[in-house]
Formats: sequence, C-alpha cells, structure tokens
Amino acid sequence: MKRFRQQGLLGNKVEDRTQQQAALKERRDSLLEKMKANASKPRKDVQASADIESETRPRRDVDAYLKALSEFPFYALGSKTETRIAPWYSALVKAALEAMNDGSPRVVMTWPQSQACPSGIVSLLTLGAVASASRKKVLVQGISEDAFEEADGVRAVLFPYARSTHAASRQVQLDSKRFGSIHLDHVKRALDGQGVPAVTDYHKALSRVLTIKGMARDGKSYAELAHPILDEIVPHGPPKGDRPANSELLWRTRSKTDFGKFTISDDVNKPSTAAYYIYTIRAKDDFGDQLTSIKKEPDIFILDLSHTARGRMGWDWRSVAEKAIEAIKKYQPNVPILAVVDDPWVYQFARFGLLGSVPPWGRRKRAKAKKIPAIGQVVIARDKSILSPSLSKQNELEGPNKIQVDGFYGETGRTIERLRSLAQQLTKRGSQHEAELVREVIAIIRRSTSLPGSLAALSKFLIEETTVEMAADLFASYRIGAKLASLENVQSLVSQLEESSELSNKAREIMRILEQETPMSLLLKKVIKPSLRSSSRTLVIFRSDMIAEFAIDQLQTAEPKLNDRVETDMLRFGGSELFGTVSRSSPAYRNQFKRAILVAPTRSSILATFAEPWLPEQLIVLADADTLLLSSQDAKRLADELDDTTIKVRLSDFAAPAYSRVKEIGRHSVQIDIPEQVEDIEYPSNNLVDLSGDARGDRKLLEISMKNGQRILACQSTGIVVRHDGIASSAFVERQAGALKPGDEVCVIGPAFIERARSLLDIQFAAACEIREYHNQVLTRFARLPGQTTTERLRVLVSNMGAPSVSIDTARYWINLEAELEKDLSEVVPHAPQDQFTFLRFTAALGFKDSLAQAFWRWAVVAQRSYKLRAGNVFHDAFRGILTDPHSAISENASRADEIHQLRLMAEEYVATVEKIQRMEAA
Repeated sequence: MKRFRQQGLLGNKVEDRTQQQAALKERRDSLLEKMKANASKPRKDVQASADIESETRPRRDVDAYLKALSEFPFYALGSKTETRIAPWYSALVKAALEAMNDGSPRVVMTWPQSQACPSGIVSLLTLGAVASASRKKVLVQGISEDAFEEADGVRAVLFPYARSTHAASRQVQLDSKRFGSIHLDHVKRALDGQGVPAVTDYHKALSRVLTIKGMARDGKSYAELAHPILDEIVPHGPPKGDRPANSELLWRTRSKTDFGKFTISDDVNKPSTAAYYIYTIRAKDDFGDQLTSIKKEPDIFILDLSHTARGRMGWDWRSVAEKAIEAIKKYQPNVPILAVVDDPWVYQFARFGLLGSVPPWGRRKRAKAKKIPAIGQVVIARDKSILSPSLSKQNELEGPNKIQVDGFYGETGRTIERLRSLAQQLTKRGSQHEAELVREVIAIIRRSTSLPGSLAALSKFLIEETTVEMAADLFASYRIGAKLASLENVQSLVSQLEESSELSNKAREIMRILEQETPMSLLLKKVIKPSLRSSSRTLVIFRSDMIAEFAIDQLQTAEPKLNDRVETDMLRFGGSELFGTVSRSSPAYRNQFKRAILVAPTRSSILATFAEPWLPEQLIVLADADTLLLSSQDAKRLADELDDTTIKVRLSDFAAPAYSRVKEIGRHSVQIDIPEQVEDIEYPSNNLVDLSGDARGDRKLLEISMKNGQRILACQSTGIVVRHDGIASSAFVERQAGALKPGDEVCVIGPAFIERARSLLDIQFAAACEIREYHNQVLTRFARLPGQTTTERLRVLVSNMGAPSVSIDTARYWINLEAELEKDLSEVVPHAPQDQFTFLRFTAALGFKDSLAQAFWRWAVVAQRSYKLRAGNVFHDAFRGILTDPHSAISENASRADEIHQLRLMAEEYVATVEKIQRMEAA
C-alpha cells in the first residue's frame, strides 16, 4: 500500500479524492447500463420468437367468429323457441381463439356454475369457423352463386375425456335450415373439383341436414329430431384405438331418422384425415403414446380441470395434469393450451404452477426469477347451459348487510392435520393406496363432525325413516373400522411408521366421542336460538334434504318451540336449492326472510352463495376450521379477479371475518399456497349401487329396485349374485342382470356389505400376495416357451394367444416383471391385461388352467383396480366370485378358508327381493 502511495496512484489531495470518486461513479454507471442491456436482451429475444411463432400460426378472426355465433339460431333440445349462445360460452370461445392466435396458454374459470363442456367449446369453434368464412362468388353451371372461401380447420385434443364431456352439447340443437345453407355454400366452392376431399365431404354431409323433417324411423315426427345437435357436427375419438359408435359425424341423426340412407365418406371421421376432429384422451390412457399417434398438428389442447374431471384423474390429479402438459410440450410443442377450471385454488395452481413460465433470464444458475403466470380470466356463468337463459335480464343483487362466521377446530382438527401429514408421507413413499385410505378416514371424521346430531342419533334416524338395509348402506359412510384395520395390517407401510398406532387410536377415540355429540350440533343449537324468538323468517340450509330432516329431528328435542316455527314457515329447513327456491318467490314473501344459516357448506358452495341474486339481510356461515380457512382465501382470490363490484364486496365481507374467526378458535396459521388441496366434506346421497362400470359408448341399462328400497344400476350382461335354495352345493349363483325377474332374491353388494366384508377379508392385501404369486408363475411359464431370446418367446406367446390386436410390445409389458418382484407388497401392481377376455387368452397361452386363471383374475387384477371403481363393480366382481364359486376360492386360498366361510354366512344378511326392473338408456 505504501508503494502505491509513493507512486501517486491513490493521491492524498482533496482533488485526487474527488477525481477518484467521479471515476468510480462513471464505472458503476457503465456497469449498470451493461447489466440492464443484458437483462433486457432475453426479453427482446422472447418477444421476437413469439412474434415469429404468431406469424406462422394461422390468424383467426375473433370478432368474425363471435359475430357469426351470436347471430346463429339455436334451440334447446326438443324446444321450438329460438335462442342464442350464452355470454359465458362466448367468453370461453374467445379465450380459445386468442390462445390459438398467439400460442400463449390461458386459464379460464367459470363461476359460480361449473361444468363447462369442452366438446361444446370445440363444436362452437367449428361452427364459428364455417359460418364466418369470407364470402366469394363462384360459377355454378354458368350462373354466379354466393359461396364461402375455405374455412379454418379445427382439431382439438381433450383431456381427461369421458362420456359426460358431451352432456351439455347434446342438449343443444342447431337450426337445420341455417346450418345446412352455410354448408351448401361451402359445397359450391368445391364443385370445380379443387377442394380438399375430406373438407368437401364434410360440408356435403352437413348440407344434407336441409332434408331433415323431424321424422323418426317409426314414422312419427319429434321436435328433438327436427334439427341436428351440437355434439354431432364434429367427429371424435381417441388418436389411437377404436372409435365409439356415437362418435361419427351426424351419429345421432343417422341412428334415429332415415338420414342413414345417405353415405358419408370415412375420411371425415378418420383422425388422420379429418379437418374437424376432437382427439379424446382418457385419464388412464398412455398420454405420450396417444399424442404421437396424431398425424396432423392439433389447433388447441383443452385441459379440463373441473371438479368432475379432477375426480377422473384421482386424488393425485396435479401430478397427472403436470405429466400431460410435459407430454404436450414434448410431442406437440406448438399447440396452444386452454385450461378450463371451476375452483379458485385450482385456478391459481393452473396459472402459476401448471402453466406458468420461467423467463429465459431466470433459468440461469442462482437466478431467482418468479414464474410468469399464464393469462387468466374468470367468467361469471349464471347457468350450466350453452344457451342463454330464458330470462334476458338479470335481477340486481340484493343483500346481505351483515355476514357472520363461526366454526370449530379442537383436538379433532389437530388430529386431522396429523393424518393429512401422514397421507402426504405415504404419497411421497409411493404407497398411493394407503394414502387414499388415510384420506378416506379424514373424510369420514370431517363428515361426522359436521353432522347436526350424533352418530348414534343418525343411525336411529335412518332406520326409522328408511329400512334397516338402506340405513346400513348410508351409515357405511360413517365407519372407519375396516379402513383402520387395513392400515394396521403388518404388511402395510403405514404400520411401520412410529405415529401410526397413536393416530389410529386417536381416530377411534374421536369417533366414539362423535357417537354421543358433534361440534356442529352444539354450534347449531346456539346459533338457532335467536330465530326461535324472532318475528322474521329464517332459512337454515344444509347439504341435503335428508340432513335437514335429521337436524329438525334433533333440534326439536332441545327446543320445544321449533316444531311450531317450522309448521308456520317461520323456520324453513332445506337442502342447497333452498336459496334458489326462495329467491324465485314473490318479493313480498321473500323479503320476510331476514336471516339465513349455512350449515357445513363446501368451499365451492360458500363462494357460489355470494353470486346468488338475492340474499337476506343477515348471513351466518357455520363450518369446520379447514373449510373456513380455505374458503376465506378462495374468496379473497376470487374478489381480486372479478369485475362485478357487488360480488367483490360480498366476497371481501366474508373473507375477513372468516379468517379472523379461524385464528380465534385456535387453528394455527398455515401457508395456504402450498401444493396441496384439502378435501371437501361429502355426504352419501342415495341408495344406488352402481355396477354399470366404465364401458364406453351407448349402453342399455337396468335399474333393479328391491322391496327394501335399495337399487342396483347394471348393464344387461352384468353378473348378479342370486340366492338359489334349490341347489344343495351352493346357496348363491351368478345370473345376468337381464335375466332377473321380480321375486328373485339378490345379494346386494353395496357399501354396507363391502365395509363389513373388508373387515373379514382384506381384499387389497390378499390381492398383493396373489399378484406376487401370479408374477412368479408368469415368469416361470414364460421361460418354458420355445425360443432362445425374449423376443422369440414373445412371438410364440402372441401367436398362441390368437389375438391380432395384441402386439409384441404390449405383451412385453406383461412379462417385464423383474422390477415388481423387488418391490414391497404394499407397492406391487399387476402387469396383466386389463380386460378379462384378453387376460384369459394370455394365461391360456402360458398354460394356466382356467380355474387358476379365473382365481388370479379375481384376486390379482380385479381387486387392485382404481379407488373410484373399488366401492362399486370392482369389489362386487371380487366378492361375487367368492360367493358363487366358494369351493374353488377355498381350494386356491386354503389359508383364508375361515374368512371365506364367514363371508358367505354374512352375505345371507344382505339378500333382498327384486320388486321391479326398469330399463333405461345411458348416452
């Protein structure tokens, strides 16, 4: 340092210091300018690449599409009253068009009414495309005619797909004259032979709707056949595999009228050649495999994240959706994405987590750039229909002046938090089935705590109001014993965790307490007291009418005046539709209700309440702490997104006191924006045992009603367990549902049966053992097949099966079992054909005896299927085999002989007599 000073580099004079400071400032400013230039450079690159992509992407005239749709005449199915497209569907179509134009992902939330119809959006896009095409003049036999230029094509991918995706679009009819005329003008353009064959055939087929007269094949005319429906103007089907019968162009009109005499080129229905097509991919499909089968690049990918669609994907729907987006970006990187949601939490997740993007300058190491959220929009939907409601003018919103909130937490809430943490641990460790069982336990506890009376009182009430059998089925949703027994099995992963035993005991203790009293019943008794003395009317709204009746039954014991108040309509109890019923009544009657009490609503129903056109002056919300906490956060998020001032004020007026009350009752502060969605409280709603399965396409169904009130929904060929006392060797036989008749005695394998049976015979863990044995047998038998290599033996195997649809690659998965043999029993999954016909062919080709193959099908494949089916036809299939063929079941499972005998004895208690059988059709 001394040397530098001697050289005069640092200078000791004031002038030197001033000069040095100025030089340092100049250098610092120069560095800052360079940093700004470097930071801005990627942004320019991104903008430039977006511009290039936007230029190559076909531009669609958004205004022209929307104008054509707004002017087009529609009809509700079977109605003769002309109507127009609903404004919320216009908004959905606009969002899709904007995404198709600029390539940016978009998230649209429809609220408060959900159930947006993805296939309906695509059909409206198609209608808008053909109706908004530019006009031109053509010569037809020397005469100048008006025609259209070629319209934009529309090819969309829908995920996750199910038959219900089409529900709303099948309730909409298109004016046949207007629709046919549009397509006829498109046909004129192609008369010179210059058009694309598939496009020309598409327009020719649809132009023939001009001949529709509404006459069915029976010779009678019906209004619902006078026009084509929205769902049949765009063919649909999976990119790979067979297409269902009701997926072709004009499928409904051709099947129900004499329109079928016209032939339609198969090119308009083929996914590889069609200009207008919906590629449908189901939640269980191999998404990447399906995408690579698409020959023409789709115009848009619609991701359905509605409540129903999330149910199709399962509890881990976020992971499924993320994998779908990753596959789209990998195999179809230029396809724009539109996510349709119905929940504020999902809306935020989709915008920031699922479709949010990290800017290029944030991808460098040590950079901490925030994600850029996808473009979002909240659309207020007043109705689930695609068409505008009959009331053209919406009523102005009224009330409330005051919003009050109360709830409960306590030891039950703390135990639920610990159980939820346990479920997350199990999910991370790969034990999805056990995580689902823990969540089922959580759901039962939360459902029970929110009842307006004790569990013992509910059991008594159900027996008095229904039958013992119906009550048992309904009450099965309030039992946790069998689920805890499965979790406590020594082979389970959860049994190895330290706190599992303590949590199981705690859950049982909570349920014993709830048998005597519930937090909600105490809260409701306190809150309803002022209404018993008030001169004004009060609404008390529950999740269902059954729960409302149970509440009256419980409250009248403690409050003798309650019956008189109910009889004089001063207190009105009811289900979730009560607000709508009262708001549609006369203003003089409606305004007499000054108070409404919401009891145990879901998050979504709380938010939807604030969109009601009429609310009384005082609104009281009673719910558990989890519901209050999350709904307050959802209300705040939703208020930030909406433009409607009145609804924003309502949501804000709820969010603040709800969050405040949660803290007051002891619910500790949590981070809401964690990637975990808390389950809503659901209540059992009916006594229908659904055995119709997940078969695709139109089906003829039977509703089998029992004398005790139970009902079974089944296909004609569904195997039903019937008691047959005439056979000495077996008390039960299998009979197809179509062969049943009144008077037959059926074993109803419903929720109550399954709950008890699982405590006797743990299907899931028995299945895990059988899968391990099945895998060992497959490997042993496969090794005996002739051939030096695996591929040679696979060729022999596929040849022996005699099934042309089974490829070598498909069969390779069924024998690729080494990894499964290394897994714990709790994690093993079957590598086997998933339909019984192919499974039996596969096992026969390996030399299995038929009885052994049938046993493996029941225990190793059927019993391991998804949770959504487990409570219905899958457990039914597993137990049906044991009941109808007990000797084989015991001989193949000798160690379980006692359990199987007990199961058959128990089944006698669930026999009911068939009263009537009603045939119906499910689309």
